[in-house]
Order: sequence, then C-alpha cells, then structure tokens
Amino acid sequence: MKVPLKWLNDYLDLNKSPQAIADDFTALGLMLDKPIENDVLDLEHRMDRSDWLSIIGCARDLAAFENIPLKLPPISNQPGLPATPETKVNIEVKTNLVRRFNTRVFRNITVKPSPNWLKERLEAYGIPSINNIVDITNFVMVEYGQPLHAQDLAKFQKREIVIRQAREGETITTFLGETVKLTPEAFVLTQNDEPIVIGGIVGGLKTGVTTKTTEIILDAGNYDQRAIRKISRQLKIQNETVSRYDKFLHPKLTEIALDRATQLILELAGGQYYQNFDYYPQPVPLQTQIFHLDRLKQISGFELPLKTIKRILTALGYRLIEETKTQLKIEIPYFRTDIQVEDDLVADILRINNYNKIPTTFLANTPPPEITPPIYTFSHQIKQLMVSMGLHEHITESLVPKKPNQPHQVVLANALTSEKSALRQTVIETLDQVSHTYSKHGLENQGIFEIGFSYHQLKPQPQNLHDFKEIRTLAIIIANPTQSPQQTSRQLRSYLSRLFLNLNLKPLYRRHSSQHIDIIIDNELVGWFSLDRAEIYLETLMKYSHTLQSPVVSQVPNFPKENFSLILDLDLEFGPILHQLEKRFKTSIVDYQVLEEYQDQSLKNQHKKSLLLEISYASAKTAKKTRSQLLKFLEKHQIVLKK
Repeated sequence: MKVPLKWLNDYLDLNKSPQAIADDFTALGLMLDKPIENDVLDLEHRMDRSDWLSIIGCARDLAAFENIPLKLPPISNQPGLPATPETKVNIEVKTNLVRRFNTRVFRNITVKPSPNWLKERLEAYGIPSINNIVDITNFVMVEYGQPLHAQDLAKFQKREIVIRQAREGETITTFLGETVKLTPEAFVLTQNDEPIVIGGIVGGLKTGVTTKTTEIILDAGNYDQRAIRKISRQLKIQNETVSRYDKFLHPKLTEIALDRATQLILELAGGQYYQNFDYYPQPVPLQTQIFHLDRLKQISGFELPLKTIKRILTALGYRLIEETKTQLKIEIPYFRTDIQVEDDLVADILRINNYNKIPTTFLANTPPPEITPPIYTFSHQIKQLMVSMGLHEHITESLVPKKPNQPHQVVLANALTSEKSALRQTVIETLDQVSHTYSKHGLENQGIFEIGFSYHQLKPQPQNLHDFKEIRTLAIIIANPTQSPQQTSRQLRSYLSRLFLNLNLKPLYRRHSSQHIDIIIDNELVGWFSLDRAEIYLETLMKYSHTLQSPVVSQVPNFPKENFSLILDLDLEFGPILHQLEKRFKTSIVDYQVLEEYQDQSLKNQHKKSLLLEISYASAKTAKKTRSQLLKFLEKHQIVLKK
C-alpha cells in the first residue's frame, strides 16, 4: 500500500520525518517494502486487513498509535432528489455473487480536468489523472478502500443495468482498449444484454466517462471476494480494484464511499444527484465481541489501566456497548472484517500500546504442559540429523503445473498462473529443480534434502476434506552428480543407512523395478529410493522409531576411517567385488566409498589402474583385525595395496 505523506497529512497532524513515520508504521505491522522516495511510503502488510488498503485505514492506526485525533474528510449527508421516470436506472441482479449494489444518478455535471490538489495525490500514489469524475472514483477508492465505477448514461441503449453470469465466448473491451474473452465463471454488468463491466474487476470502454458526459450513474458494489479472486486470476487481470475486492469488504462501506464521492462530485463537477436503486437483499449487521479484562494479562503477562484500554479501542473505531467489572462488550466497526475472536482485540491493544512497552519478566505461573505434536518434534530431529551428515536443507514451493491424465493431482481452482496451477504429488518433484542451481554454481555431488508435504486427491469428484490427503515426506537428492552412478548410489545409501542407524531400525530393501527400490519395515512401505534420490514418509517412519524415547544423535558417530590406494587390472570391474565386500564385512565395516578411480601414468604400460577406497570401521577396537582381513580379501581378487 502506497501512502503519500501529503495525502496522509490530510487526516492527522503529525510533525515527524518520513523515516520516523515509517518506523511508527513498522511498529504497527506495516513495514517499508521499498526505500522512501518523494515522501511516499510503500508499505507491506501480511495481515488480512482490508482497511489497510486505504489511506484512512492506515491513518486511523497511526493516529491511535500517536494518540492524536483522526480528521475524517467531509461527506455529503444530504439526501438526493427522488428518482423520476426520466432519471431512474433499473437494476436487476441475476447472480448470487452480488451482496450489495448501491447506485446514484448525477445530472448536469461538467467533466473537466481535476484541480491540482486531486491530481497531486493520485499521481503521488501512482494513478494518472484522467478527468474530475474518473479521478474522484479513484481518489475515494484509495481513500476509503471501496472501488467505485461511473458510466456515461447517454451511451446506454436502455436505462438499465442487469448483473448476470457471463456467457461462454462473450467478449468485452476494457477502458484500456484490451479485448477480454469471458468465461461463465465471471459475472458482468450489462445494458441491452451487452457487457459493459466485468463485475468487480474492470470497466468497459464503451460507456466510459469523457469530457462530453453530462449524466452518469455511479455504483459501489460488494461482491463475493472468493469469486473475484478466482475470476481475476483466470483472466490474468490484477489492478487496484481487484486488490481491494479480493479482500472481505463490509457492505456498509458502499454507503460511506458514495457519500464521500457525492460530496466531491457536487463540489468539483456541479449538477444534481438523484436517488436510485440500492440492491441489498440480506443486510449484514455489525458484529459484537466480549473482551474479558483478565485476558490481556493472560496473553501478555502484564496489565494496562482500563482507561488506556478504552482509549485505544475507541481510537481504532470500536464502540463500547456495555461494561462490567470483568468485561467489555464491544461493537466491531464495519471496516474491521478481520476481527474474529477475542484475542484479535488483545493484539490490537498491545500493538497500539507498542509491543516495545511489554516488560521483560519471568512468568509467575507454571509453564503450560507441552502440547507440540510428536511429528513436529520428530521432523525437527530428522532435520538435525540430515544437517549433521552434511546435507543442505531447502524449502521449495509446493505449486507445480497441472499434468494431463493425473486423476490424483490436486488442481487449484484459483491458480495464479498455469505454471502454478496444481499441488505437487512428491516433494522430489520440486526439490529436483534445486539441483540445476547447484550445477550452475559448479557445486557437485551435494546432498540436499527437504521435509515437506505432498498432496493427493483420493476421489475423482471430491466432496470434502476427507477426499484429500497430504503426506509429510523427507526427500533426499544428490544434486548435480558428476561421479559414477555407482558412487552416487553408494553416497545416497550411506545417508539412508546413517538415518536408520540413528533410529535403531533395520529396514528391508525390496526391488520394485530396475530403477526403484522400496524401503519396508514390518511389511509396511516407509519410502523408496533410486540411483540419486529417495523419499521417506515421516509419519510411517515415526511409528517404528524409538527416537522420541531416546533422542536422536545430533552428530554422525565418529567411525574410524582409512583410505586405501589400490592397484587392479584395467579391465576388472570393482562393482561386483564391492558387493561381495559388503556381504563379507557387513558387521565390521559400516561404510565404504570409492573416492576416485583413475589410470596412473606409471601403470599405463602394465595395463593396470588405481582406485582410492575409503573404509569406515564399525569399531576402533576391531579396526586392525578387520584391516588385515580386508587386505587378504582384496589380494584374493588380485587387488593389491599401492606402496
């Protein structure tokens, strides 16, 4: 949300530098997204606050934080002239996506350039000035957070607006001159059965306001924000209107915005305004919330005077309905659609009082019992173990392109792009993309891992959440392997063997296919691996692990290691011999790695090659005996130790 300080100062008197104001906003939860330029703050917020997409919404919180008055702009409270057959525009709504559609008619207006003060504020925000009528609708949208739309009634073939679902293949040319092909999911405002506005998204070119306009209909709508979010992404249209309509706006906001726009139109364009139809079939009452005074101390550990609590709540727009010794009954203002529970009020009080004022002190009460689900603790321990082995942790996005003929893939109904239109079915699917980054940076044979969810649709036509399943998975990949396939496979097996060793588990490996091996514990599938990748299902693994009773070793056991430089025939394949070695020394050697295989120049004429083998002994006590047996085993296969 961009906040030009000149515009902000219209609503409060604050003698502070731009940086000091930005620091205050940061304390409120509105952080600077970009450096301050031309006294404009570009603020980012991560809360579901629709009112923070308005200058007044930001100003209200800042005024409460600074304990100074908020100066709201003048609005027109005078009733409009009664509708007549000549002024009336019939409104008909044929879709359930409209919660409210509030309209007014203005006649004998003069469309002309806007005054400098209006141009300056819009242009500082980033919206170009068009004319006084269009500028007023944009100004009020940014000021209060409610989009408005004005249309030239002289361009209507019928004095009507019918709101209906779009038809397949129907098109509309937007005010920017772009032709958009509609789908039945979208809803449109029409006159004479012709689309003139894509509901909640963008206006059409045909009925736009120009300098020749003298009569307009002004509307403020309230729509199902879920539909706006879905339609805008389907049509790939993102603008200031969409950014506000895809939040939950209260229907009462249409009244406030129309009153403010009326004040400005009569002041800057003249003319008269007439009442018109207000479609509001199911009025939404303001919500109330009980605030228990002791809840603040339970959450924060300290108390505030009741006077301070009431001052903060009043400054934020809450209204006190009833007060007792233990609680307050509060009416939630229409612009705070994010307030759902009592602790939301606690958060507001602590935020406006300044989090930095919360004292640092020891808790007087006994800490609550541990309620962390075991799977979270187990996952954290597995992460520690992976890192201690030298693997790099990554967190990848779970969104992937939709794949054809994948009935179990979860496809998003409101995808941002076609490249992010579904959820991954394996964590490997997204972690594999990281391997390309390692390749670009010249990093070879690196172990990487991720603990995340894969997602699955269990039924072709899901009806509820039980028809979906998410699986917490440990994924491991050898990124950018440049070594031989045997070395890569052995590196991956080493990671897996250390994992199961730390968990005191002895799984069975069952070949599923030539490239795919299942990992089985007690006849249950707990994962799989192939040449350079593996996936382990953590919930299943945890059932068989004793890790939670006996914490996982955070460091890899320090097995004694020794490197052997060996000489063998150039044509001799070492893989089958290594396989025999694994069986022969399975209790005394825990790991072995072929670090290098090369043809030494001094051995070239002898038709020999060199091989560097790393051995990890199970015990320092038995290492000497195992070494002697190992050398005899190698000599038996005509492999000798290089001197």
